[in-house]
Amino acid sequence: MSAEERPVTDAPFDPSRIRAVAFDGYGTLFHFDQPEFRLEVSRLMAEQEITADHDEFFQTWQKSYRLGDVWDQSDRVDTTIAGWPTERSLNGPLPPWHSQWEIWRRQYQGALDAMNLRGDATAAADRFRSALSVAPAYSEAHATIEGLASRGLLLALLSNADEDFLQSALSRARLRFSVIQSSESLRAYKPHRAIFAALCQRLFCAPSEVLYVGDSPYADVAGARNAGLRTAWIQRNEHPYPAHIAPPDVHLTTLAGLLDLLGGREV
Repeated sequence: MSAEERPVTDAPFDPSRIRAVAFDGYGTLFHFDQPEFRLEVSRLMAEQEITADHDEFFQTWQKSYRLGDVWDQSDRVDTTIAGWPTERSLNGPLPPWHSQWEIWRRQYQGALDAMNLRGDATAAADRFRSALSVAPAYSEAHATIEGLASRGLLLALLSNADEDFLQSALSRARLRFSVIQSSESLRAYKPHRAIFAALCQRLFCAPSEVLYVGDSPYADVAGARNAGLRTAWIQRNEHPYPAHIAPPDVHLTTLAGLLDLLGGREV
């Protein structure tokens, strides 16, 4: 894609131009992130009678994500920095798709192999799927979404997730959206521009009219910004925003901040 074809996102952010707000799922709307994964991994180790050090195994499990990930990270500019948004993962040809369940299965098996341990990777992937199916929404999620809807904004969900556990979590939380898209329904994963372009097409909005809200500087902010969307980063832990990734338009510590940001739109 030429420079002329790329959407421009460096213009000053103007909240009045936003017609739609789209959300990431886990870590943004649903309370399930690394601490919850760590707990599930420890439970799996106990159930499967894996006697290795839990901290060491969890760290190995995290590093093994690349064994299941669909993205080839060989063009990373700096391999010492985690979460570097590569040109391939942003704009390159889409790789063959496989489910998040399969990513987890390969990841867990990779951790077992790296530490020369025996365990059940299929049971691990099943466990993660079950846990994310019942992940609770953050306390402010429902009121924020209803408040944005009352301001006449279109609302969407775009998540790297399989349909089964995502739809289950949405149903339990009673969260309502005009558009719901997953990596499974699109057969593509964030941060690629194709997944964000498909979202904007479903919303009938220009990318610059969509504010994408997420907790991941890499998959959410870098991916959405690259596709021309405006971005809001929600900081769910004490980790600062990475210096090597272009900053978001908006920095939030709670979803409720969107109501102040996009106020004055009651219809």
